[in-house]
Amino acid sequence: MTTVSQTKQTSTTTRASWVSVPGWLRWGALIGVVQILAMLSYAPLGVSTAYPQLVGYVLDRLSPGFAERQPYLQEVGARIGWEVMLVLGMFLGAMLAHWLSRRANAQPAAAPVVVIRGFEGSPVRRWLRAFMGGFLILFGARLANGCTTGHMLSGIAQMAVSGFLFGAVAFATGLLVAKLLFREPTGGATP
Repeated sequence: MTTVSQTKQTSTTTRASWVSVPGWLRWGALIGVVQILAMLSYAPLGVSTAYPQLVGYVLDRLSPGFAERQPYLQEVGARIGWEVMLVLGMFLGAMLAHWLSRRANAQPAAAPVVVIRGFEGSPVRRWLRAFMGGFLILFGARLANGCTTGHMLSGIAQMAVSGFLFGAVAFATGLLVAKLLFREPTGGATP
């Protein structure tokens, strides 16, 4: 017969073993579970279509009939669907994680000096750089009628060659851009 103390000990041991797993593996596994649930219930994960759908929805409310006159919005729809809710959930989840980490006085991981220098300057400049980077990758994805999340997470999960190819190219491009933006100063000059 299992006692209450044995149950508590088992629960503590399970929690401790889960916490000892590296964060990238824990959260990667969770993303995998969400991907499986999404594929079983509706469609593979993808979020880039959510942005034009939301903008189309808002513009159609401001100017009735707007979406009907736009061929692209006729194709993707001007609605608030699960993709928009997923993006909202990602935003709220990031805000919650930020709030909880500050509340717990969590110390951020040490970053190399070159990375810290790359993000110096006013908060407005940092936000603009982050926004422009996100906008450019999203614009490119929609221009190519693709989806960064769809290709990387969903494509690889489905063992699609295009998913692996996109993942490799996106990773290599990220390394190249990081190398260009966050390079070490040479000859006494600063970046």
